Amino acid sequence: MAWLDAARVAAILAVVLLHVAASVVSLAPLGSADWWAGNGYDALVRWCVPVFVMVSGALLLDARKTESLATFYRKRAARIAVPLLFWSAVYILWNYRHAWDQLRPAVVLESVARGWPHYHLWFLYMLLCLYLFTPFLRVVAWHTPRRDLWWLVGALFVLAGVNEWHRVATGGGAGLFINWFLSYLPYFFCGYLLRTAQRKVPMPWLVAVFVLSVAATAAGCYGVGRAHGLDKGLYFYGYLSATVIPMSLSAMLLFKRCTWEGAWARGAQRLSQLTLGAYLVHPILLESLRSAGLQPEQGGALWSVPALAAVVFAGALGVAWVFQRLPLLNRTI
Repeated sequence: MAWLDAARVAAILAVVLLHVAASVVSLAPLGSADWWAGNGYDALVRWCVPVFVMVSGALLLDARKTESLATFYRKRAARIAVPLLFWSAVYILWNYRHAWDQLRPAVVLESVARGWPHYHLWFLYMLLCLYLFTPFLRVVAWHTPRRDLWWLVGALFVLAGVNEWHRVATGGGAGLFINWFLSYLPYFFCGYLLRTAQRKVPMPWLVAVFVLSVAATAAGCYGVGRAHGLDKGLYFYGYLSATVIPMSLSAMLLFKRCTWEGAWARGAQRLSQLTLGAYLVHPILLESLRSAGLQPEQGGALWSVPALAAVVFAGALGVAWVFQRLPLLNRTI
């Protein structure tokens, strides 16, 4: 299971790099050297959230998981619901730290109802709904022939991909968070299918698919952004875009194909226990550093983006490690 631990750790680092690079893509002049650096880094790590979902599917759809509904929901509530409630409150307060007079109960309810108390918490709201249906998705995974399940996954990817394209093309919103998990079902099932797959895809093919997908994502964002505006070009960054789906599947298989043994496996296992905490806390560190003047879009993005990401990643892991050792707070990560 070391490869799943490694995938989780790499994915949280990729999330941090993505969030650092995002400001460069949004604020630097389109087509400038700094913009291309931010675009390259952003395109390189778009597999992060899909891999998180696939890791969850690989673990939770395991045929050896035979606990009752009550046991499953009790475990998931402790793992997701408690941190989600705690950090939703933290980030609502964080967002209004300079405007306490504008904080109202209606504002709190609206942000929670939208599943968007802060830009990164959407993932946990989506995951909460996905976990709600996981016991029933297990039945589908365990009792559907693998070939038929792959057909189902393919159909779900098509539907989710068309929905993503339509959302960007029409400028539509994300909709209610209770529906978000539906688009990520194919990734969830893929985690189970890829983990249990016996056939090995040749490594050169995986690398080629990954590299070409990254290049197509970066080029597509620029081309469409130049022709129709950056908001339309950002379609290629979507986790269900035509370029990110193959990127994510090839990334997951690359993690599986790599050998994780000895110190690497032990290190990945220890760090993987801190990934949720690092995910939850990293925006506060990033925004604090940006307020202090560390803004890659101001210049030198080629080196400043990975440097700032490394600092935030290390700091987030450190905070998660401290929280893990404190009574009560250890339940929030």
